[in-house]
Amino acid sequence: MLTLKNLCDYYFQCFSEQDIEKLSELFSDDIKLEDWNISVQGKDSVLDAVGDIFKHVKTIIVTPIHKYEDYSTVCCEILILVDDIETLRVVDIIKFNSLMKIDSIRAYKL
Repeated sequence: MLTLKNLCDYYFQCFSEQDIEKLSELFSDDIKLEDWNISVQGKDSVLDAVGDIFKHVKTIIVTPIHKYEDYSTVCCEILILVDDIETLRVVDIIKFNSLMKIDSIRAYKL
């Protein structure tokens, strides 16, 4: 059975693989992305922002630590290893629409 937690795992895998095409398939047209540096809305703008992140790193590995799911939202504590040098601890709040597409991502650095 496909769950929102499974979709989040797949999202983190695609992000770690820096696969813009697969990420695009996961995102709704009206997706909104907010973190400590970025606030953009719309699939093209979000894909551009994610692509800019990928341009500045060689590797990025996202490892989920804890995931909590309710009706349409998953809260994930994750570790992000950038270029085998820097590790970020982050909480992502990922909201899905009725078609199980990612509608918003809010990320908070811990």
